[in-house]
Amino acid sequence: MTGRAPRRPVHRRTTASPAPLRPADFAALASFLKGYLHEDFREVHGSVRAAAAAFCADANLDERRQLARELATLARIGANRPVRDLRRFITRDLGSRWEPASRSEISTLHDLIRAAI
Repeated sequence: MTGRAPRRPVHRRTTASPAPLRPADFAALASFLKGYLHEDFREVHGSVRAAAAAFCADANLDERRQLARELATLARIGANRPVRDLRRFITRDLGSRWEPASRSEISTLHDLIRAAI
């Protein structure tokens, strides 16, 4: 016996990578963004709120539910990502011209769609 305490295993804290943002997982969101938050959305609708209201008036219940689910998923997955990454995903990968300035703008959009369910 050497008088030393037994060695304990070293537990290293690993940071899990955030879930990937894949356009294929957000088909309803991409359709909404291209149809309502396109390059002329401010001229056509005036605001994101008005664009969401137009979508809710045009869409059936299943379409509204699917969009709300995808927005909730985006908010959850995006919670640990920089806003610029979310903005890039929304514009570059999903084809929108809306550039949310914060995560709260995505949450607000989700709340507007969810209220119409």
